[in-house]
Amino acid sequence: MLNRRNFLKAAGVCLPLPWLETLATAAEAKAGSSPGRAVFFMVPSGVNMWRWHPKEFGPSYQLSSTLQALAPLRKELTIFSGLEHAKGAGGGHYEVGVWLTGNEKYKSKDGPVEPNTISIDQHIARSIGHRTRIPSLVLSAPGGSVTTSFAAAGAPVSAENNLRRLFGELFGSPDVMARLQNRSSVLDIVGEQARGLSKQLSRSDRNRFDDYLQSVRDVESRLQGDREYFASRPLPISANELPLDSDPQAQRQEYFRTMLDLVALALRNDQTRIVSILACGSGHEFFGQWPEFANDTHHRASHATNYDPEEQRPRDYALLENVDKWFVAHLARFLQTLNDTREGDSTLLANTMVLYGGGMSWTHNPSNLPMLLAGGSRLGLKHGSHLRFNPHKNLKGQLDKGVKPDETTVCDVLRTMSERLGVPAERFGDSRRVVRDLLVG
Repeated sequence: MLNRRNFLKAAGVCLPLPWLETLATAAEAKAGSSPGRAVFFMVPSGVNMWRWHPKEFGPSYQLSSTLQALAPLRKELTIFSGLEHAKGAGGGHYEVGVWLTGNEKYKSKDGPVEPNTISIDQHIARSIGHRTRIPSLVLSAPGGSVTTSFAAAGAPVSAENNLRRLFGELFGSPDVMARLQNRSSVLDIVGEQARGLSKQLSRSDRNRFDDYLQSVRDVESRLQGDREYFASRPLPISANELPLDSDPQAQRQEYFRTMLDLVALALRNDQTRIVSILACGSGHEFFGQWPEFANDTHHRASHATNYDPEEQRPRDYALLENVDKWFVAHLARFLQTLNDTREGDSTLLANTMVLYGGGMSWTHNPSNLPMLLAGGSRLGLKHGSHLRFNPHKNLKGQLDKGVKPDETTVCDVLRTMSERLGVPAERFGDSRRVVRDLLVG
């Protein structure tokens, strides 16, 4: 049978392959298009709300000063105003645990204090993650339990933050190959013991034991596939060509550029189709001072604004805007990389939805969230507008009664993205609808 694994083993190709129509799954081949992908990129702790949202709505809006770096991709993105989670979920510094789950009861700040509900990236990965080597890629600068991603039982999915280790997992460093071989040796022994034990069991116990044996075979199969995947080609780029040892705090510019470059490579080579990225935890100074912005700290500045006009807090608002622009510039470069990558008769960006934003507007305020969605035109999304929803709350959180009261939530956007990938998400979180404003036709 001609499948991806057999093709790689037989062809002995020298680079990780992008998605190829010949090797597509039956569903993808029938659709006649490249696979869909989704990236979720969160930057917490609030923004300069005077400068983030455009002032105009609809397709004729003008990009705000904060979003100017996205000008070349204006037709490939939609900016939202008025989005929030139902019942104010994500208030305080709970935004990280709520951004991709919509769990109104979740109150954990940066660690697993209590179970959450499943995040949309893991919801999608449970259905389509088996189609790629890595079901979902979960990243954050702090790493570990500082993550936007949560499994079905509500436990945080540990985030990777070591770029060298990430490079190895994606492209097969010698260390990764050695670990794969060690795991294989252990499984050979365990499998041998299991088969011996099975012969000593009763018929009914043997049936129960079959589940365990099958799990061993599944793991062995995955390890064999990984060894073949890595062994059949050299690395696509020398590890020495990338600053893989960049410190996420002291060398944050190089760190985020490299992280996003690796994500783009992983998507291009179809190693994963679902990615979640978290800049840092909410409410703590992981990045400390920003040397390029007067050595000030983001969290302090966000607490100092208190909805005041810009002229009353010029230093604080300037820092917030500068940090906002810094992250948007990284987003713009990432989106441009995807847009410059051809895939069939289209681009990688056209087949990839990228949700960017945070769970606060003003500090501790989980309403009128700064969020935008880019890419995915080949998945049926339409862009080019600034959309507003809900009894729209203005910059200070006051209701604009001129907007219809139909509530549209962040989870409605998450559901829409999930269903564009063919994964039903009815009633995900607080979702009640698909966002028709985002769909073609």
